[in-house]
Amino acid sequence: ISHCGMCQAFSDAERHLSEADEALVSDQVDNAVKLYQSGISALVEDDESLITIMSLHSNLGTALSSQGMNKDASVHYKKAITTYLAQIEDIVDNDMLSSAKDIASQSAFYLGMVYQDSQQPQLAIQGYKFAIDLNPNHWSAFANMASVLFDQLKLPEDALWAYNQVYALLTDMDNDDIERPAHPEPILSQIQYRIGLCLTADDERKCAMEDAPDQEIDCQQMAAHAFSLALQYDENNEAAKHMLASVTADATVERASNSYIKSLFDEYASNFEHSLVDELGYSGYERLRRGFDRALKSTGADEQKYRLVVDAGCGTGLVGEQFRNISDTLIGVDLSAVILQEAETARPGLYDETIAGDVIEAFEAKKPISLIVAADSYIYFGDLTPLFDAMSQSLEIGGYSAFTLENVGIEVEQALAESKPDWRWQLTASGRFAHRAEYVKDAGTAHGFDIVHYEPMDGFRFEKGIEVRGHLFVMKKLAVEGTSPDGKDEL
Repeated sequence: ISHCGMCQAFSDAERHLSEADEALVSDQVDNAVKLYQSGISALVEDDESLITIMSLHSNLGTALSSQGMNKDASVHYKKAITTYLAQIEDIVDNDMLSSAKDIASQSAFYLGMVYQDSQQPQLAIQGYKFAIDLNPNHWSAFANMASVLFDQLKLPEDALWAYNQVYALLTDMDNDDIERPAHPEPILSQIQYRIGLCLTADDERKCAMEDAPDQEIDCQQMAAHAFSLALQYDENNEAAKHMLASVTADATVERASNSYIKSLFDEYASNFEHSLVDELGYSGYERLRRGFDRALKSTGADEQKYRLVVDAGCGTGLVGEQFRNISDTLIGVDLSAVILQEAETARPGLYDETIAGDVIEAFEAKKPISLIVAADSYIYFGDLTPLFDAMSQSLEIGGYSAFTLENVGIEVEQALAESKPDWRWQLTASGRFAHRAEYVKDAGTAHGFDIVHYEPMDGFRFEKGIEVRGHLFVMKKLAVEGTSPDGKDEL
């Protein structure tokens, strides 16, 4: 390779590269793109440093990616990599070889990110693997590869291996070649949390310790250790706190924290509806409307429009769409502002108003309410008392609450009937709460509701091929708490 560009202070290409880098660091992205492109145009074949050529293409890819131009960015990341592969055999300078390898590794990493963002998981894996081949200490590539394996390809065992590699690298204090973050604790906490998720992803999976591979250990026990370790690194990791309670059946947990739910659905938002309806066979939103109609028919009430309807935990609007035709005003409430944006994109104008916040606070703010609907929203509450307090205080007299909840599996239900027949709720391995129907009915009655309609709602969603059992309730707010429709006191 000729390096004539090194014979003068700067070649035109190198000058453009330097100016572009300064512009990019200063967040002048448009200017940086133009300068990188000028640098590439100024390249003279065989007269430029390999590092200059690779840097121009790789850094241009980064600038384009920051503008959302991922397709164009991928072209330049690939060019940086192919330039490296074409000239690697001719490099005799060890420092240049090391620098070129680093640029190629980082270009492959960024290429993997582009493919990951565009939902091309197999290509993303290829990018991350190549980055790791060039730099086995690239913990970020392992971490992103693990995320693709778990979230997009649904391969928890492979993801578990990759997450363990990340953890091993970040905790290897004897390896000076690893570029660790200044404060690794939040990352280590998140890695252990994800390790725990991998361990709980398959109920049939058998686990073992690395130092005793022939001795089986309960995967839930190992997951509990991972979630516990996550909290040791970051005591404010709400997701880990919630999942630790889930796998250890912590009866003291009365509801999932708002921060856990928000982060869950912020992350889930873009793929929420496809995953729920197409992959999990979810039908709860349709069945809630049909159940509500059956409830009204059983009371002899005519179909009417309701002055103010609140869709609690509205998600992307699947439920709201079912109730729009009987709503004068329809308000959607969800903790995740991101998923509310998805709702507006998927169903423009469905809601007259959306509120990003807690449903209990929204009930108070919007009272009196005519109808509250909630499909799969109350499953993040164990103790339903705060919800019933809020609904009772916010619904107008004669107003309705129609909602669904989960039930435990048949075998668990039978076991609980024998060991604890008065059980109220159970935090399941999914991180959601299941409720006993009698507990829900008692809670409703105690808060001044008439149980207008109840039906089991089994098979409203499938997980790992197994139907999820559930409940459907329609309750009506009475004039006086604790009385039945005929005015007699309830026992």
